[in-house]
Amino acid sequence: MSDATFLFADFKMAATEANTSRYGHSFGGKHDRRGASRDDCNGILIHLLHRINLRDPSVPIQIPGISWLPLYYVFDFRANDLGYQLTSDDSLQSFFPSDDKHVTTRESWPSKDYPPEFPASDVSIFECQFDPTDPEDAYMWAGVFGVSKLSASDRELVKRRVERDCEYTYDFTDATEEEYDDAMCFPFMQGKPDNRCLNPDCGNHGLNGQLDVIALVPPEPVSGVSLWGGSDVQLIFELCPLCDTIRSSNQST
Repeated sequence: MSDATFLFADFKMAATEANTSRYGHSFGGKHDRRGASRDDCNGILIHLLHRINLRDPSVPIQIPGISWLPLYYVFDFRANDLGYQLTSDDSLQSFFPSDDKHVTTRESWPSKDYPPEFPASDVSIFECQFDPTDPEDAYMWAGVFGVSKLSASDRELVKRRVERDCEYTYDFTDATEEEYDDAMCFPFMQGKPDNRCLNPDCGNHGLNGQLDVIALVPPEPVSGVSLWGGSDVQLIFELCPLCDTIRSSNQST
């Protein structure tokens, strides 16, 4: 499970495994639609990670008018994040942050021999058991789903656990509810994502924290493919509820 890609929506979870599925889910391979080429992305090469068939009932994610969900990420250090809006199953429109100072000015990669695309392989998707009213489940996935479904007594139990597990990171003396919510950030390495939509025409473009996490991709999503050369980096995919633009970003230890 540690090497699985996780999918999230509506208090439901699913995960990938190396297997063939009749729904045709895959990892790697060539771009799957117009708008993903270098020419369409300001000269930046983006990589296809997963291609997910949303018609599979095991997949919790739904995007109106879309049957195939591609998970794209940019490994070129000229852009730390990527935004893309799926305009159909054949095309997308890409967006890049214009205010990120922590980028390179020239094309730069995690390694000199970084592949222009990952080898294609089949994956299947299975539903994961998740109960938002169970303190253990809620704690482990609080960064994605929050803990709003817990009873008052169970929420207090989770708060006490957060105090124990995060005592070296947070000072819980007179902590507010907001501070507890910030500390309930598992499974993310650097806290809950607080990103804004990258679509300049969207009402969420200037608002942080309005996006929904839909996928979490580990450093080695399939056997033999290391996205970061051994570094512990997770890729996060968020969906804007207003315009359905996807934003991909990363966190590391």
